[in-house]
Amino acid sequence: MGLDDLKHKNIINAAKVLAVLVATCLLRYVDSFTVIFSYNQVGIVPSIVAILVLISGICAITGLFRGMMWGFIPLYFFIPAATMFFGISIIPFLPSLISPEFRSITVLTLNSIVLLFAVFLLLRMMDSNTTLQTESS
Repeated sequence: MGLDDLKHKNIINAAKVLAVLVATCLLRYVDSFTVIFSYNQVGIVPSIVAILVLISGICAITGLFRGMMWGFIPLYFFIPAATMFFGISIIPFLPSLISPEFRSITVLTLNSIVLLFAVFLLLRMMDSNTTLQTESS
């Protein structure tokens, strides 16, 4: 096992960690997406936004867990949309440890850190010419 194989494996494992974070986030805040199925909603826009965020989360989980580079595209939509429209943290349970007056800035900070990590991870994938087995076959 060479150094390149170890680097490749670490990058794929980091992508899988991101997929697990998104899956945990969706499971933790599943009640936020019930607006899709409610009959007494204010308009159609909240349902469309909730559907788009949910679909992007599911696509990100699928792509990242399989180690595909395209999994980062829906992740780059999911994190800002979940932060802006729902105020949910990609790292669940951690903001609940912070006092309520600082909770929103904590969610913004945590989600920004995860988004930056995802950007640097994709750049590392692209920079090291990491060709994934599933993409090359």
